[in-house]
Amino acid sequence: MRQRQPREKLETLFYLLRAALNIFGGMKKLPISIQTFEDIISGGMIYVDKTAFIWELAQKGKYYFLSRPRRFGKSLLLTTLKSFFEGREDLFKGLFIYGQEKEWKKHSVIHIDYSLVEYKKSREVFEQSLLEHLYSIANSYQVQLESGIVANAFVELVKALYEKSGPAVLLVDEYDKAMVDVLADEARFEENREILRGLYGAMKGLDHYFRFVMLTGVSRFAKVNVFSGLNNLQDISENQAFASLLGFTQNELELYFGQWIEKLNSHTFRMPPEELMGHIKFWYNGFSFDGEEKLYNPFSILSLFSNLDFGNYWFSTGTPTFLIDLIKTQKLLPETFENLKIADLTGSSNQIRNLPILPLLYQTGYLTVSKVVREGVRRYYYLDYPNEEVRHSFLTFLAAGFVEKDEFEIQPEAIELRHALRDERMADFVTRLQSFLADIPSRLHISKEAYYHSLVYMMLRLTGVQLLLEKETDKGRIDAVLEFPDKVYIIEFKFGQSGRIKNVKTLSRQALQQIEKKKYYEPYLAGGKKIILFGIGFLDKQLDGRVKVA
Repeated sequence: MRQRQPREKLETLFYLLRAALNIFGGMKKLPISIQTFEDIISGGMIYVDKTAFIWELAQKGKYYFLSRPRRFGKSLLLTTLKSFFEGREDLFKGLFIYGQEKEWKKHSVIHIDYSLVEYKKSREVFEQSLLEHLYSIANSYQVQLESGIVANAFVELVKALYEKSGPAVLLVDEYDKAMVDVLADEARFEENREILRGLYGAMKGLDHYFRFVMLTGVSRFAKVNVFSGLNNLQDISENQAFASLLGFTQNELELYFGQWIEKLNSHTFRMPPEELMGHIKFWYNGFSFDGEEKLYNPFSILSLFSNLDFGNYWFSTGTPTFLIDLIKTQKLLPETFENLKIADLTGSSNQIRNLPILPLLYQTGYLTVSKVVREGVRRYYYLDYPNEEVRHSFLTFLAAGFVEKDEFEIQPEAIELRHALRDERMADFVTRLQSFLADIPSRLHISKEAYYHSLVYMMLRLTGVQLLLEKETDKGRIDAVLEFPDKVYIIEFKFGQSGRIKNVKTLSRQALQQIEKKKYYEPYLAGGKKIILFGIGFLDKQLDGRVKVA
């Protein structure tokens, strides 16, 4: 466990004092869908103070790159930096940085925002729109540009602002948006990448003209192929010192949103406060970029308090269709996305269809770092779903992708499976699971036990029942354990191929016999719950189940 730095200790004390002022000052408004620092401060809304990090960035370095998932506060960070470097001292009163900065120098800020640029129609439209965006920035500083080429116009702008007011600040919001948003169109992806490579490549040799540079985005695989020659960018995406630069820590949630937590409880739930906090953690906490600090996605939390109810808020803002297609194309098993170990969180590929799926799932926020392990000088990352919102939503979308149905058709199936298990209607459970497997197109089938195991796992996860997979015991490894308040299911899977085994019932019988022979149920005998042994057999697309009470 790392030691807290002096800056962090001072920052924590400051948070406590500021939170006390917030409480006595009354409940502040939520900055729903507002990503501009000036608007949040001027509107008297809640701003979770991250200016201690901004002070540190401004003092210790010059070129930065930060990757974070969508809706994680990147735009707010850049607008905060913009206000700081523009010398807007009035906006920072009461914040950490106000007592640190003494001079408040005013710099010209080039803020490239791809939400204001059209990049999907064609190469020509993208180039023209980006060029107009640069001209618009120049006009705001009464600077005239002449070039009709994006890269050249950018160099003109930087040098003109330097001549006008000294070193400029460059802030690029979602540097990769024009690529990430067209991943399904390989030709457009390559065209957009070439345009951006020219723009970012123009930064090389302009070091003298910059005071500060920060680029943010979702992907890191694109960074490798876009920033050619720009090797002075400090990537702080995995830097432990900036792990909580974006997102809300547990401490920040309770300090800044304490009154909203109380309102959520009194309006909707009326349960013990610690129980409600447990639900909030389970559903929304868990994002981590260093394996230690656990974070809440700001959008989910703001939506939770705005709607005064739980929902799949972050996931619903963008469906991972391209990722699902990659998973199906590469025939990856959804079970492998839990507690997996990898050595590289960046990933790179020259072809879209061969993009490394695991780093991509991490960068886009569907997986997160659960822990970091060092073996000698090597570092390994364990990835897992960050929380229940992401796990449940992603698996629903993935299951729908496998059977090529709408995700809203999957939810009722999962509920019926849960009810069948709860009521011990095992024939209904097997019939519904059989129907799910039968709906999977043959081109997606993999004739392996792990494939069917994973498909059943996916549906069991969606039931919402407490599930343990590959549970180790002194007798062996249990395929799955499902636990209700009053009962426990011990599950074993057996897979066979036609020609070698003629009857699927043989497989389910063998699965049940293995549970009994190895006494997988023994660890649960003292728990006081009913223990149900459940052997499941697969033969091609046939499914059979055998049940016995321990």
